[in-house]
Amino acid sequence: MSNFHQKLSPVSLLAILCTAQLLAMSGFANFAVLLNELSKEWTLSSTQAGWIGGIYFAGYVVAVPFLVGLTDIVDSRRIYLFGLLCGIIGSVGFALFADGFWSAMVFRFLAGVSLAGTYMPGLQILNDRLEENGRQRALPWYLSAFSLGTAASYYLTGLAADALPWSDVFLLAGSAQVICLLLVRFTISPKQPEELNSAGRHPLDFRPVFKNRIALAYIWGYTGHTYELMAYRAWIVAFLLFSAAASDTAVTRETVAGFAALFSLLGMPASVIGAHLSLRQGRRQTISVVMIFSVIAGAILGFVGALSFVFVLLLAGLYSVFIMSDSAALTGSVVAAARRGERGATLATHSVLGFSGGFLGPLAVGLVLDVGAGPESIAGWGGAFIATAAGSGVALLGMRWLLNHHRS
Repeated sequence: MSNFHQKLSPVSLLAILCTAQLLAMSGFANFAVLLNELSKEWTLSSTQAGWIGGIYFAGYVVAVPFLVGLTDIVDSRRIYLFGLLCGIIGSVGFALFADGFWSAMVFRFLAGVSLAGTYMPGLQILNDRLEENGRQRALPWYLSAFSLGTAASYYLTGLAADALPWSDVFLLAGSAQVICLLLVRFTISPKQPEELNSAGRHPLDFRPVFKNRIALAYIWGYTGHTYELMAYRAWIVAFLLFSAAASDTAVTRETVAGFAALFSLLGMPASVIGAHLSLRQGRRQTISVVMIFSVIAGAILGFVGALSFVFVLLLAGLYSVFIMSDSAALTGSVVAAARRGERGATLATHSVLGFSGGFLGPLAVGLVLDVGAGPESIAGWGGAFIATAAGSGVALLGMRWLLNHHRS
């Protein structure tokens, strides 16, 4: 097997890691697609459903600074395999033992830890094994696998959920993660990372980042962006099912999950185009315009839920495009603003705060639905999507304030 390891080309390594990421993320959308069914079976409130949707990202936030930080001193492949084990336990445990709010919270938290142990550590596997030129060519392709993995999870979960009990859907995700573990274990060779020169700063000391106003401004923007994105992805299937019923449109959950997958796929070119425009037109200006359009689309979407289902789909897809159009631009701005010797700490802060927003988004929407008119009414979904679009609104105000404060 070691001989096979030595023959892996950069293209083969990239293909294996992109395939692994798709398999590792198989459970990403399981709960979002099955939200209505599980809420009814377990008599969950919208707030409780929001907690279960959001705890996934809480698991990521808690684990990512430690697991990604360890890649400086531990082989990233080992971290990746540990993350997969957490994912297998999260998926299989949910299938076999989840029977209500608290047990679901535990296993979805573990699923979030799995994402923390695979996504960025997978990036580090590439970094540790490729030369600089090969690394720069490979990384954009690897990063795009995240959106592809999200889309595949929505689509395949919807497909499986229409044919199988919900527990079997989670078992299938666990099986995909087992295949992923075997793929990484037997095709990627071990490699210890090069010794990190931390210039006397502890790798978990993030205080210097908060003194970098420019980086902090775009990190704030990314936090609002991720809040909005994950709120949208956690609740879009439930909203589209409501919209179809409200407009007397016959549509299956599988079809709705397919639309959610398509919306995720649209985010890939939107993010690339947004990043390109930010370099040509200016980061601050491009990101600001995108966020304004995102707020407008989100504020409208919930209130038109009973109109033509085709119109709702078009607006929901457009909203997804707007949400994703500033994603790469925000991350690129953070990287550009990072000071020498602080890039790792800056990106760690970026990831932790960003996915903290991802945890709060689904929960906030659930709270608004419970406090407001509820998930069976236009007014309820109107308020829910205003709460979703608030991510871009607050991000825009805070980002511009920090940038203006830096200039002054």
